Formats: sequence, structure tokens, C-alpha cells
Amino acid sequence: MLSERAATVLNVLVGEYLQSATPVASDDIARSLGKKISSATIRNTMARLTENGYISRPHVSSGGVPLDRGYRYYVESLPETPQLSYELRESVDRDLAETEPDIGAWSKRCAAILSGLTENLAIVTAPRAQFPRLKRIQLVFLQESTALLVLVLEEARLLRRILPFGNRVNQVQLDIAASRLNDTLGGLNRSQMQSNQLELNSLEEQVKEGSVSLMREAESANDHEHYTDGLRLLLSQPEFSRGELARQLVQLVEERVLLERVLDGVPETENPAVFIGSENRDEFLNPFGVILCQYGSPKGVNGTICVVGPKRMGYVAAIGGVRHLSAFMSQMVQGIQGDHSE
Repeated sequence: MLSERAATVLNVLVGEYLQSATPVASDDIARSLGKKISSATIRNTMARLTENGYISRPHVSSGGVPLDRGYRYYVESLPETPQLSYELRESVDRDLAETEPDIGAWSKRCAAILSGLTENLAIVTAPRAQFPRLKRIQLVFLQESTALLVLVLEEARLLRRILPFGNRVNQVQLDIAASRLNDTLGGLNRSQMQSNQLELNSLEEQVKEGSVSLMREAESANDHEHYTDGLRLLLSQPEFSRGELARQLVQLVEERVLLERVLDGVPETENPAVFIGSENRDEFLNPFGVILCQYGSPKGVNGTICVVGPKRMGYVAAIGGVRHLSAFMSQMVQGIQGDHSE
């Protein structure tokens, strides 16, 4: 447990380092504290912080740089629920209000807003359900014995497939089949659709089988529809001036490795989780700070909002931004599901 003085010195040091990205000297800390603590006392305190693994100093006379433990103490010292300023929240809400009312457009815009707020990489995954539920079936006549099968899921996702039939069909027959199936299968998941014992004619049975097959593919798909923004901003940070680390990061993003590893650590809570350096599960994430939060609905339709940056990031803006945008996306998902249930 740090003393009050040590905690003050550490938090000032981390705050200064977040701004400058250069080692923070005792004189800098003294100026920030208004000379309330002498430089000599601060140097002694920094020595103890070094011994206890909160900061590092290449030389006794040099400034201090936070270590993972120092960043963690700083983050734990922040207000319990860091938030964006009122002005920023108002600006973000106006921006989102002007965005096309579509879950994909909202997800993409949230990624752009979050990368701008943090000057780091933002990732937003579109909402999806582990066991998707059908909202409605649509059938569009294409030619004599072929139709386009469109499934609208309750999570605002579309599934499509060309469906061939053994006999000729017309749009009237397709509309009747879709209407009958919607009356009985709407709101069900794939397993419930499959076990439904409704007596169907040949056309309706083919549509049901095609729908069940599409739903099964949706359940087993590992790819996450997602939006990223701010990679260039992240690469401009001093920590990534070394070409090797920058190339590694670009490769991780392009090969979707970063996305999959980050999603492995999403907690099922409404509050953002913060992983700093070695706290990340994967070693290749050790140079980074990762802040992420799950959003969605009680019905199990969820997505993730995430910031990936250097450990030296503006944690207040990052945590506040992730919190605000995840709350917005949860509200949108729940609104869509409410509309679908009417």
C-alpha cells in the first residue's frame, strides 16, 4: 500500500508521462505540485517507487517512466466511473443523431468517434446473437423455379441464399408461403424452427429447410462483422516509431488476429475493462493498453467496443468514450429488438 505522498508523486508522474512521452524528472513533479514537496523528497519517493516496481529509471539521476504496475495504480485512482466532459458527450450525441439509423452505420460511426477521442485504434463489432432468432422470412421471385431467400434476424442482420425449387413458382405462391411460415416460425431460433411440427406443403417445406440451414451457418460462423478506425493515429504514437513493432501491429490487424485475441478478453459486464501491458492474455499485446466493453441486450444480442493503444494513453477519455458509446449501442440494439417484437 502506497503512502499518500508516494501515491501523489506516482499519479503526477504518470499524468505527466501521458502528456509528454518522455521521462519525468523530480523537478517537473515539484512544479506540478506547486513546490508543496521538495525535489529532494520527490527523488527519494521515486527511488522507493522504483524499488517497488511502479516506475523505472535508467539512471538514478534520470526521470521516471511508469511500469505496468504504475499505470494500474493510476487507473485505479481515477474516479469510479470516468466520463467524457458534458461538452464532449453533447458533441458525440449530435454526431450519432445525424448518422443513418442503421446498426452497421452506427457501429462504423462509433469506431470513428472513438478513434478521434483517443487518437488510437478503435474496434467496434456489430451485434450478434449466439443463437440467432428469426424475425421474418422474405422470398423474392427470380425466375421460373428459383427464388431469393432472405432471413431477417432479430439482431438486425440479414441472411441470403438462392433457393431452387423442383417446380415452377410465382411471387404470389412465394408470398403465401412466407406469410404462413412467418406466423409460426417468427421469433424462434434454429433449434426451435427445426423441431416445429407444422404441416407444410412441398414449397413451404423447402423454404423451411433452407431457412434452418442458413440459421445453422449463422450460429457456427466465427467471423465477426467489425469496424476499425484510427490505425494511422495509433502508428503515429512515439511507442510505434520502431518499424518492427509497427509492421507487427499492421499484420495483426490485417490478419484479424488482433480482433480475435481482444474479443477473448471481453467481460460480460456493463463496465469497461482495462488491460495494461502484461495483464493482457497474449504476449504480443504486452506493449498495449486495451479497454473494452460489451454492449447489447438482455436477450443475448451483443457486440464489443474497444480501444487499443500504447500503455501511455489518455485513460479518462478512453474509458469514458468506451462507456458512453457502449451505452448508446446498447440502447440502439434494445430499441431495434423492441421494434421487432411488436
